[in-house]
Amino acid sequence: MKNEKLIIGIFTLLFFLGGTAFGQDTISDEDNLFGSEDDMFSDNSELIEDVSEDLMEDLSTLLLTSDSGVELGGSFFFDVTTTWGGIDPDDPADSDISDSLSLDLGATLFLDARPDEDTRVFAKAEITSPFYTTTGADGRKFEDIVTITELFTDFNWDNQAFFRAGKQTVNWGVGNFFSPADLLSLSRIDPEAPDAELDGPIALKINYPSLLNNYYLYTVVPEEVESYSDLTIAPMVEFVFGNSEISLGAFYQYDKAPAAMTTITSAIGDVSVYGEGYISYGSDKTFVIDDGGITTTTTYDDEVFLKGTVGASYSWSDDLSNYNLSFSGQYYFNGEGYADQDLLKTPAALTLSPSDRLETGVHYGAANANWREMFGSDFSLNLFFIENLSSLSGMIKPGISWSGLENINVTLSLSRMFGDVGEEYAMAGSTAAVSLGVSIGGTSF
Repeated sequence: MKNEKLIIGIFTLLFFLGGTAFGQDTISDEDNLFGSEDDMFSDNSELIEDVSEDLMEDLSTLLLTSDSGVELGGSFFFDVTTTWGGIDPDDPADSDISDSLSLDLGATLFLDARPDEDTRVFAKAEITSPFYTTTGADGRKFEDIVTITELFTDFNWDNQAFFRAGKQTVNWGVGNFFSPADLLSLSRIDPEAPDAELDGPIALKINYPSLLNNYYLYTVVPEEVESYSDLTIAPMVEFVFGNSEISLGAFYQYDKAPAAMTTITSAIGDVSVYGEGYISYGSDKTFVIDDGGITTTTTYDDEVFLKGTVGASYSWSDDLSNYNLSFSGQYYFNGEGYADQDLLKTPAALTLSPSDRLETGVHYGAANANWREMFGSDFSLNLFFIENLSSLSGMIKPGISWSGLENINVTLSLSRMFGDVGEEYAMAGSTAAVSLGVSIGGTSF
């Protein structure tokens, strides 16, 4: 009945809009083609208005809800990678080369249910291999195989305030390789895969839009919550000024360092630019210090820490699509980093947790350049670079990929790590590795 009403409404609306024009013997003048001003505001206008309102209501309903009210979908991935590592760049023939083979097989599945125009329930899970469970130390638990990445409901109050409750992705940052302003995500950006989805928290989000601006309030609930003091309160606001967007946000939890952030995105000609700022009172990290010639660890509860980053990206393609070029670069200042990188090589550093050893430098740089389908072929080139500018350790990774077979993509890359042994991007010193990867049947559905 609803579809029949919609079809009747469309034809009725077209009939009244077009009747004046096509009911004449000639369309030689503007009035005959479009109808005169008197015709537009004749008694028919009331009927047209009624039909239009009913039509718009039906169109709105059909756009917001599917026939079944439920949409299912996802993606599939099957990647096999062979890596030959331990290559000595100075003497490849005398290298102690090791090889490894890795398999990445899985799928993401989502369910998007819209029982009515004002309510939505969304669930998303990732399934990864190997698909066995055991109680042994080497086995995988069920939660390692099936991971719930999103599970939330959307609803609103009088179409003025919008709510999202449940596990959800929350990305406050705008950086491509580094994002100090992303205060709520549970995982960090992988610079080699910056587009990968980040793990988000369980939270209640309230969004109040006002013209082009948005006001948010997050209440974050840890999975192992025990008291109100475990909750995190995080307000955030977004302002739009011309082609720029600015955000301001804050983070507070009882037993963690309070923090605030700001981001800006804009454009200078065809170049997209962005920046992030971060300030905290105290730090949740443990640090290694030199206390009178003796290295030990300490924490800071009453010192101010600053972080900031700026970046830019640019893409260009010629009319023949022979040059599908893109570039992205970013600089990152980390106020929680070590100006003296040698402190991380002392015995006291062995007591640091893995999270304490993340981003140990003060200055970082990263860039990525890509030439897709060069000269209209099935080949693409990529060059990735990242460096801890404080320790001068880093990695440069050129690669070439080929997609000449349907549903199959082959990638060959060379990773060149440089720096002293034990440094962030050169734990084994200056080495190189060659990787050959094949992606089979990857698709979305």
